[in-house]
Amino acid sequence: QMEDEGTGKAALLPYIQQNPNSSKWGLKIYNLVDNDSNFIKKFIRKIGEPPVIFSNSLMNLSVNELTIELINRGYLNAEVSAQVDTANKKASVVYSVVHNEPCIILNYTNEIPQRLLTRQPNRPLTRQNIMNIVKRIFRQKKDIPGDHETFDQRWALIEEGDIFDMNALEAERTRVSAFLRNRGYYTITRDNLHYLADTTLQPNRVDLKLRLLDTLSAVPYTIARVNVYSGYDPLFKEDYRIVDSMDYKGINIHYDPLHFLRPAVIHEKIRLRPGDLFRERRGEAILSHFRALDCVGMADLQYVQGNYPDSTLLDCNVYLTPGNIHSLQAGLEGTNNAGDMGVALDVTYGHLNLFNGSELFNLNLRSAYEFVGGSSGENGINHNYYELNIRPSLTFPKFHLPFIDDYVNERFSSQTQYSLGYAIQKRPTYTRNFFNFNWKIRWTGHAQEITHSLSLLEINYISMPWKSDKFRDYLNSQIDPLTRYSYDDIFTAGVDYSLIYTNAAMGRMWEHLYTFRFNVETSGNALYGLSRATRAGKNEDGQYTLLGNPFAQYVKGDFDLAHTFRLDTKNVLAFHAGIGMAYPYGNSTILPFEKRYYAGGPNSVRGWNTRYLGPGSYNEGQAGDPTTHVGDISFIASAEYRFKLLSWLEPALFVDCGNIWTIKEYPNQSGGYFRWNTFYKELAVGAGFGLRFDLNFLILRLDAGTKIYNPAHSEGNRWVLFKEPVWGNSAGYIAIGYPF
Repeated sequence: QMEDEGTGKAALLPYIQQNPNSSKWGLKIYNLVDNDSNFIKKFIRKIGEPPVIFSNSLMNLSVNELTIELINRGYLNAEVSAQVDTANKKASVVYSVVHNEPCIILNYTNEIPQRLLTRQPNRPLTRQNIMNIVKRIFRQKKDIPGDHETFDQRWALIEEGDIFDMNALEAERTRVSAFLRNRGYYTITRDNLHYLADTTLQPNRVDLKLRLLDTLSAVPYTIARVNVYSGYDPLFKEDYRIVDSMDYKGINIHYDPLHFLRPAVIHEKIRLRPGDLFRERRGEAILSHFRALDCVGMADLQYVQGNYPDSTLLDCNVYLTPGNIHSLQAGLEGTNNAGDMGVALDVTYGHLNLFNGSELFNLNLRSAYEFVGGSSGENGINHNYYELNIRPSLTFPKFHLPFIDDYVNERFSSQTQYSLGYAIQKRPTYTRNFFNFNWKIRWTGHAQEITHSLSLLEINYISMPWKSDKFRDYLNSQIDPLTRYSYDDIFTAGVDYSLIYTNAAMGRMWEHLYTFRFNVETSGNALYGLSRATRAGKNEDGQYTLLGNPFAQYVKGDFDLAHTFRLDTKNVLAFHAGIGMAYPYGNSTILPFEKRYYAGGPNSVRGWNTRYLGPGSYNEGQAGDPTTHVGDISFIASAEYRFKLLSWLEPALFVDCGNIWTIKEYPNQSGGYFRWNTFYKELAVGAGFGLRFDLNFLILRLDAGTKIYNPAHSEGNRWVLFKEPVWGNSAGYIAIGYPF
């Protein structure tokens, strides 16, 4: 326990050197057996947790660590003490922390020479600059760069009036040293920067100055050569053998017998040339580019002061180690499609360096067999069926776009992907084919916080080449128009853009983890404009067609935010909210079935089965077909409390809220139309309990949710908890990963 007079209790907890058992359950499981003499006892003790034995030395060490941390945070007069109670053979330790008045920074200045705080210009790779490098090598001629872009103190991480916090001081040293190292000063590191602190002026007040030691030796360095060693493995460096070397556009490339990566690809990823000033950020960008390539196992970069008469010349050496080029994944899984069980086999082959330029080729094959529930009936739609799917794709590690290629490749990790897809669904009553083509580009920054994806052309075509006579009669006479539309041939062609922003990049741990997703897609605009321009004919429904099939025209947008608050090492609060809307227009009066929203399921309102919630107050008793539970507007919000019971077991309590609605009034979805004055009354609410099993390589999730507020009932009867049987109003799920 900690009694903290002031702030920062959560920040000080990591400095406690001895913590109690994470849970009583883990300790009880461990004590179920008295030793680990056999396999069963070893397993029990492994899933349990051994008791933590109190240590007086660790308690005293905790006091010292807390005191040092408080002093580092500017509380120079902080007082830390500990008391221990050992009653009943159980130790209880209470740490008392009193901050007292912090030390405040009165003035902050830097005494770094102005010539070092001036941005140095790049030297472009020209014939004259190459000659200058030669002159410098043989004549030791030194150039003094001119003044450009003076250092701005307003970006300082230390301000007058701040607490004298050592962490802030270290961050400021890092910032200034990075500024200098990105302007040619290779020999300057954070250790060359020192503070002078004067605490004699006033009690708990300090004057602060930042100084650079040995300023006379601080001179800008220039890149003389860029060397790339392809196929180099640091674990077997004595076996590395160069069989081919070349000068490719200013870069010296050395190959082993594998000739790993084409020269043009290496040249694209290295934005550094002889004559450039040393800039640390350029080196970091080079490593980021190469490590983003799937075929590269390891990448390293070293700067070496070559054997030149001029000591301010550097060689930049890049070492590239190939990774595993081939991959094969196979999985057997159970499927649950709207309550119908099945089995699926999924096999994916990958080649990570198809044309020796880190081109990624994937071939995915999937087959599934589904056992559809219900009787076969006269309409003949409830039969078991199978599905076959093949999807090849080819991804290039660059943009296939004119004009912006060099600009983007220098600043981002970029990809271009081409993919094809074909799937066939075979039932006794019909055959359905799915065709897909996608041309997509992706790019992300070096910090990997923002990822962009743009489908420049996405084409989907769904056809039903064969229907049995009974099924045709069923669609034409017995089924509602909405479900009938889901079995029509449809063609879509459009663009799609998505953005993902998260602070979980680079494997960092955050107390507040958030992820924001945005997606917008549109389809049919170009085809509609072309059809109108060419005065193409329309079908009997007033729609333009392509190859005899109407094409869809719509716009769709989605916003999604997930936020996780880490209360401490054991407890987490997670929130999620998502909203989406789609609108058909022009050539369409209704969205394609595959593009419409649905609710219920393991990542939605978990008290409802998948595709059996909504739209609005639509009564599911009117039709048991999940194809009717679709809409054009979606809103989902969830809250989840997770707590560590064991190191591998995390129970969770959750509440979900949401629904879907239609943007137009469809006669076969009464109550589904979105209205501002009633939609809030149609928000379904479910709650439940779940378990998350941490298997190291994945999170296995079991969730059970029940309905609390059911908008499908009439007003006044929608609160169903404890009023209706819980078993009939609940749903259970087995899933992989967290729901959000």
